[in-house]
Amino acid sequence: MISFDRTPEDGKYKFYDLYEVIRLLRSPGGCPWDRVQTHRTLITPMVEEAYELVDAIEKERDDKLVEELGDVLLQVIFHTIIGAEEGKFTFDDVTDRCTRKMLFRHSHVFGEDTAANAGEALENWEKRKTNEKGFDSLEQKLRDIPRNYPALYKAYKAASKIRKDAEARGSSADTADVPDNEEELGKQLYEIVRAAEAKGLNPETALRRYVDREIIKAD
Repeated sequence: MISFDRTPEDGKYKFYDLYEVIRLLRSPGGCPWDRVQTHRTLITPMVEEAYELVDAIEKERDDKLVEELGDVLLQVIFHTIIGAEEGKFTFDDVTDRCTRKMLFRHSHVFGEDTAANAGEALENWEKRKTNEKGFDSLEQKLRDIPRNYPALYKAYKAASKIRKDAEARGSSADTADVPDNEEELGKQLYEIVRAAEAKGLNPETALRRYVDREIIKAD
């Protein structure tokens, strides 16, 4: 039996209390399930917790939001503890990298650049992000899109990068004839999915393979 005798300050446990609990769960004599987890085995829990967090936000339930934020934080801590155990990185490495990223990409706040509105701030963020990663071609930007994004979102991100690249070169990307509002667009997309299902085709797989093969040209 492992003892955890910290008394919550002001009646509430703090960040490092949670960190210590998870570390103890991973230690000899801790929880058998927690001790065998790896970065890969925790992929599904991380995705599920992210979706549950979004659900709490959309339902505007503060009590549920507090709970789900905690579950996402638990996943972050879990991964950093595994990293530390493997001698690869620590939580301080994670916070250091993230802080440096925030400072660099917010040059309109911490540097000489300017941004009069949210749109300009986002534009500056994207420019600094591209510089940070050393990308100098559309191909590199497309290949940077996570492979495991849902197919429709992956296609959306790819289309956005292609459009922005075309605009930067003074041209415009060709667009198909689509409705002007989300309700009609949603209906059109559903009809495509319905027709695909009737023919025994999986639209998720079809779109993912097409984007990977023809748009991103992934290896």
